[in-house]
Amino acid sequence: MNNNNQPDVNLNLNVRGLPQSATLEINEKSNELRKQGRMVCKLGLGQSPFPVPQSVVEELKINAHQKDYLPVKGLKKLREAVAEYHCKNDGLCYSPDDVLIGPGSKELMFLLQYVYYGDLVIPTPSWVSYSPQAQIIGRQVRWLRTTKNNNWLFHSRRIRSTM
Repeated sequence: MNNNNQPDVNLNLNVRGLPQSATLEINEKSNELRKQGRMVCKLGLGQSPFPVPQSVVEELKINAHQKDYLPVKGLKKLREAVAEYHCKNDGLCYSPDDVLIGPGSKELMFLLQYVYYGDLVIPTPSWVSYSPQAQIIGRQVRWLRTTKNNNWLFHSRRIRSTM
């Protein structure tokens, strides 16, 4: 306890001084514009402004009894479908055991950054959270520029030159 009878807060040094999340800034600005009567499609938090399709609502109703914790890697049937899809459509053929299903890309990206040690290569443009996540866990970020001219793709030689 400090002199004001408040608990001491000891933040990790990598978190101290982080600016406000750009995602939250976008959300606050969107709310401000809406209050001014402006029409805004809010896409900043990854939340769709569109209604949930009725077919999805019906499937949720049918499966609402399935409320137990899921396997850590995700449902096997879903992992199989994802592996099959990417093999068929992208030529990337992997075992369903190599597929990880999670609650969202930001959390999965943070966990991947956390468990693999080393510099982080982030293509740009990219989502605004990846670099602050790397800072939180003390990773060095190396930016890899992509362009519309090459469909936002890059080659291994570009990664090597970035390092």
